[in-house]
Amino acid sequence: MKGVRRVRETALCALVAALVVAHGAAADVVPAPCVGAGLVAIVPPNATEPTTLGPAVTAATTTGADAPTFHDAQYSVDLTGAQAGGAGCVRSTAPGGTHAVSHHWSVLGAVSGDSLRADLVPTTAGDGSGWHLRTTIDALRVGTRSIDVVAGTTAPVSDWGTLTVGAQADLPRLQPLRYWAAALELTLTRAHAGLPAGTLVLIGYAAANHAPAKPPPPPPTTTTAPTTTTTTAPPTTTAPAKTTTSAPTTTAEKPKPPAKQHTQKKPKPPKKKTPKIGQPLTGTPPLGGHYVFPVAGGADWGDSYGGQRSDVPGGWHHGDDLFAQLGTPVVAVADGTIFAVGWNRVGGWRLWLVDHAGNDFYYAHLSGYTTLGRNNRAVHRGDVIGFIGNTGDAFTTLPHLHFEVHPSGLLYLGYDGAVDPTSYLRSWSLPEHVKVLPPVGLPGGAPVGFGSATDFRRLLAVHPRPVKPSPPVPATPEKPDVVTPQGPTRIASGPAGGESSGGGSTLPIVAGILLLAGALAAVVHAARDGRT
Repeated sequence: MKGVRRVRETALCALVAALVVAHGAAADVVPAPCVGAGLVAIVPPNATEPTTLGPAVTAATTTGADAPTFHDAQYSVDLTGAQAGGAGCVRSTAPGGTHAVSHHWSVLGAVSGDSLRADLVPTTAGDGSGWHLRTTIDALRVGTRSIDVVAGTTAPVSDWGTLTVGAQADLPRLQPLRYWAAALELTLTRAHAGLPAGTLVLIGYAAANHAPAKPPPPPPTTTTAPTTTTTTAPPTTTAPAKTTTSAPTTTAEKPKPPAKQHTQKKPKPPKKKTPKIGQPLTGTPPLGGHYVFPVAGGADWGDSYGGQRSDVPGGWHHGDDLFAQLGTPVVAVADGTIFAVGWNRVGGWRLWLVDHAGNDFYYAHLSGYTTLGRNNRAVHRGDVIGFIGNTGDAFTTLPHLHFEVHPSGLLYLGYDGAVDPTSYLRSWSLPEHVKVLPPVGLPGGAPVGFGSATDFRRLLAVHPRPVKPSPPVPATPEKPDVVTPQGPTRIASGPAGGESSGGGSTLPIVAGILLLAGALAAVVHAARDGRT
């Protein structure tokens, strides 16, 4: 019995030990990453893992990283205001959304831009059935040459590479994240910067363990159905002609008059299906900072977030419109950095502000900027950065500021991460002690019309730029002293020489008095002689 008890005790101890080891092993298990994002990834041929430069994330849970400035001397990579973040996995294995942002960037000293944003947008089902990359690139340049940002566009990079706008890559060696998409793909056709030919340099990228969704098929030609039915309706008179040859004339039906055909209602076109993604958001997360109202002196406004707009992505209004007189100062709502300053077809003269918490704020339809409204300028809460106008698609409306709020936690949604700014605006106080700076020259690059130049001329009538002081008049060379019996006397300069100084200014007055006295004496003497 004792032997049996010992065997049982030994088995129980072994079981407990096995459970402890298993628990510890389970505690050490880290979920496999399902999604990643970053600014720059270098993938040489046959590489099993990429070399990432700047902020990058690869995880199964929500995470983020940022770098106000980043520099890599080996590959000549410079990033300003760079951020990367991801929402982790959905349903344990499907990729959630990601975002990668840089306000100014340069790669391999050859490709650069003013701002870049790349967002992985998953399907709403969240089952891993697909995702796509939404990108925004401003002022793309190869060397000093501007490149059109059109998906599929390719451009040579010196004699050693090719740049492609919008690209996807299946890299099975990079497990578990083998499916990649990038705003820009730089392919090395020759060895460069210590990298072999065939190296991929992905700029503004996202990676996932599921393949991206295929592009949607072209819409079916259902709109042509009503036209075909209406055009073929009149020739129905041929049907009675065929029946009259085999049937009695008394039974042949007369063709209906065309008027009755017009009384039939045309079939209504099918309603456009509302996209399942990119809809107005209902939440307004805390921003985590101190803010002021964006218009000095206040404005007339209401909650117009989510309203229908036909000329913006998604077809809905992403912010609120704050109406005020043209030239009313617009201020920074928080301490932060200005980026993406310039012209936009819809927003007109516009800019973005990112605060220290990573939240983005969008200002549109401006009439002009101040010296603080420039890329990469650090500003403080209440600083005047521009002026209200109605440029862009607002040139037919009253002057106003279109204002948007993009919380940092929703940047992975791209432009559709804008939330309703109404509750924020109602709680923010008006800026105090506003120092109005004069307007500065426009940055250029705007098309003719849409208020691009007209608003600026009207702005200068409200806030004239300070007149530069005229250069000083060069002094007239001093004339030499003239020696008189009374001593040296400086000859007074005339009007062209400016103001005279010292005793030289009294000499003409004394001479005039003496001449006048002499003339009076002569008159008196002549009068006396006349009387005599």
